[in-house]
Amino acid sequence: MALTVSEKERTRYHLGYLNVGSAASIQFGLPRPQQLLFVLEKAMVELLPQGEDRVRTHLNVLDGIECRLVDALDRLAATRLDGLELRPDETERLEGEYARWAARLANQLGVPLYPYAPRFRKLMSGVNVPVTG
Repeated sequence: MALTVSEKERTRYHLGYLNVGSAASIQFGLPRPQQLLFVLEKAMVELLPQGEDRVRTHLNVLDGIECRLVDALDRLAATRLDGLELRPDETERLEGEYARWAARLANQLGVPLYPYAPRFRKLMSGVNVPVTG
C-alpha cells in the first residue's frame, strides 16, 4: 500500500516543502518549478513498501511534537504552576526535537529538508543555500 494523499501532504509539510500545485516564481518569463520538490515527490512514489511503516511512524511523531508545541502556548505566560516549575526552554527543546525527527524522515526518504523553511533555520545554520532571484 502506497502513501496516501494525506500522508504525502503531511510529509511535504513536515519537511518544510510547500503544498502548492504551481510554481510561485518566474524565471526568464516562465514558471519555475520549486527547487527540490520533484525529488521529494519522486521519493514518495518510489518508497519501498517495507519503508512505509517507518515513514508513517515518523509522521506521527512529528504530528505529536507539533501538538505539544501548540499545547505549550498555554504555558508561555507562567514559570510556576501550583508548585510545578515549568521549563523555560520547553518550546526550544520541542523545536529541536521536531527538527531532529524531520531530519530522520528526510533521511528515510533520501531527500533534503527544504532549505528555505524557517523552521529549520537553526538546523541549517552554517549550510550555504544559494540565493535565487
